[in-house]
Amino acid sequence: MIIKYIPEDFIVQEVLVTEFSPQYAGQAYILLCLDKKGFSTFDAIGTIESWFHISDCIGAGLKDSDGVTSQKISIPARYRKMLNGIDEFNGKNTDDDRFLHLTFLGYANEPLKPARLEGNVFRLRLRAMDSAQAGDMMKRQIYTLVYPNYFDKQRFGMPGYKKLTHLIGESLYQGNYQKAYEYLLESGTKEASLPFDGNYQKFFQQIDRRIRGFYDSAMYSADFNERLGDLLEESGPVCVVEDEGISFRMPKEKRTMAPLMAEHFPEERIGAFRIHTLEQDMPRKLLVTTNINFISCEKDEFHPGKSALTVSFFLPMGAYATMAMKQLDIFARRF
Repeated sequence: MIIKYIPEDFIVQEVLVTEFSPQYAGQAYILLCLDKKGFSTFDAIGTIESWFHISDCIGAGLKDSDGVTSQKISIPARYRKMLNGIDEFNGKNTDDDRFLHLTFLGYANEPLKPARLEGNVFRLRLRAMDSAQAGDMMKRQIYTLVYPNYFDKQRFGMPGYKKLTHLIGESLYQGNYQKAYEYLLESGTKEASLPFDGNYQKFFQQIDRRIRGFYDSAMYSADFNERLGDLLEESGPVCVVEDEGISFRMPKEKRTMAPLMAEHFPEERIGAFRIHTLEQDMPRKLLVTTNINFISCEKDEFHPGKSALTVSFFLPMGAYATMAMKQLDIFARRF
């Protein structure tokens, strides 16, 4: 199974219900729809702010660059003159490989917040599938999947770069700015090219606070993954799945997850463990349940002799579709 062979194989639409009006009547924020390909949410917001000379652009969720995604963003209404330049922005930021496209939705009284995000709807094309296995999936039409709520590799680095953000965050937390800088250089991301005068702490102060928050979140995410893996390994047989240097202990059988059906980590084991996000501390479920809809099966034009299987499903906020597919790949061998 290959996920995200091309960006169009991974389509994501955010589910976020918020009140807004098409007419301006003193509301504090503009609400826009951001469709994109080839840009992370961080990069997209940075491009928007730079283009329109604005600040405080906010998205409720983070979407990857290696897919075609749709999400809402909010911008302070004091910048509403920027709406006159949306068509030019869309035209200048579109080519064959990537695009940004803004659509005006209306005006809102409050900015978007992560807590308002319900989740995301996914439509994926899974490539290089064994034709017999894909056929067995299609016979089911729908499959209820339960899987560990790990943070996937996207949490630990940008597509195409080394996954080291958790190590950067850990070093910053420890006050070891030099080590954090070394990890940043090793990661190869654009932040590593920022001016450096020999003062490691000063260097990180110039990085966008949202990016610094991402390093912090990645550290906590790695800790969550490690603890969840320990619980799974105690519960039953697991197999190790490695993806770009990040390892996950995945259940071989559904029964491995039965003792973990409680919503969060058991208090007596590690206390009220909470995941630090960019905006707030939020409890995180150990397991995710979703219904996988098997939509169609076709010949894979990129992998002769293999099939391409199209699936769709909904996931709550913070759950990773790529992790769901890792688990589906393991369980599907027994279909």
